Amino acid sequence: MNDGTLGSLVLLVTTVGLLCLSIVIPRSRSRWPLWVQVLSRVATLVALTFLVEQLLGSPLHPQFGTGSAEGLLWNQLLEASWWAVVGRACVGFTRMLVVLEHRPRETRIVSDLVAGSIYVATLLAIINFAFDAPIRGLLATSGVIAIVLGLALQSTLSDVFCGIAVGLERPYKPGDLLWVEGGIEGRVTQLNWRSTHIVTDFDDIAIIPNSIMAKSRLVNRSEPTSVRGDEVSVSLDPGAAAETCLSVPTAAALACRIPRTEPAMTVTCTRLQGGGVDCAIRFFVDTSQQVAPARAEVLMKVQRHLRHAGIALAVPGLAAPLAVAVPTLEQLLASSDVFGVPDLDDRQLLAKNFSVRSLNAGEVLVHEGEAPQALFVLASGTAEVVSKARAAGLETIYRLSSGESLRTVGLITGTP
Repeated sequence: MNDGTLGSLVLLVTTVGLLCLSIVIPRSRSRWPLWVQVLSRVATLVALTFLVEQLLGSPLHPQFGTGSAEGLLWNQLLEASWWAVVGRACVGFTRMLVVLEHRPRETRIVSDLVAGSIYVATLLAIINFAFDAPIRGLLATSGVIAIVLGLALQSTLSDVFCGIAVGLERPYKPGDLLWVEGGIEGRVTQLNWRSTHIVTDFDDIAIIPNSIMAKSRLVNRSEPTSVRGDEVSVSLDPGAAAETCLSVPTAAALACRIPRTEPAMTVTCTRLQGGGVDCAIRFFVDTSQQVAPARAEVLMKVQRHLRHAGIALAVPGLAAPLAVAVPTLEQLLASSDVFGVPDLDDRQLLAKNFSVRSLNAGEVLVHEGEAPQALFVLASGTAEVVSKARAAGLETIYRLSSGESLRTVGLITGTP
């Protein structure tokens, strides 16, 4: 074996060892930062290019020589390996650009698409440069195959390209609470090439194709903030006084504790017709999980206040619903958690000692620290119990609704 053959063998062994290291080391160091991985691929490519030039000349114009068939095969595999390393380096550089833009999630699909294009181009380059096979016929054949596959996979391709559009536009992301036209609402858990996965309130996973997501109306409940707004509508007796139809639901809204105080709850009259007076109560909560409890609280408070105000709910198709009598003092005491225990005679005797007192909004009924002189039962309206214990201002402790009592314990114990 002469010196030239020995040198070529050494270069070949060194090249094969470098290729093996370029495959083994990244797999054993998968937790390396992406820029380190890209840098190692570029360094491998530079070293491999130098070795290939020593063996074959320029990788773009390789000189395989006229040796044995085994030597020719090794040279072709070496050229193919060089192109594979080039493709891997280009893919790594592309993914690093995505990370540097701090938008890895929404551009992941585009990144995968670019990576696939690079690998296809690398395969064609290997066929052309390493094995010296013409690729024009292959490109023409692949075009026909692509047309056939495109027609056969229209639905799937539509989902894929809609997924790319969703990834670029980013109308939602994993973790967002999303409402989709058709009644699906839940939290997004995954976005992939074909579909979007949503966990509903019943802990089911709804898998929606991206083509449907692109055509449907969407409401992102998490943007710009997690605060949710909702509305409760009630239809009241058209025979009730107009002022009462607004004041009673307003008092009921003020008695609610779950909705936010800012933005404040609003009560508006939305429609007036022979079948009833429609009122809408709009409120806001901190998170979507509070919507259902807040709706239940609003409806319960409205029903309680309407009953104590003697206002009936409108009945569709019935111009005059059944009248609701305003509860008497004896009935208020009977439904009370404090005065409901005594028998009827005792309640009637107790009722003779009550007197009616009316206050406007903002007036003070009792002051903190006063010695109790009387107890109060709310016949209608809402009373707010506040404390000055905090230096920052008044702190709301409780809101009383119609039928509830105040100062009962203080009057019995004689304490402020």
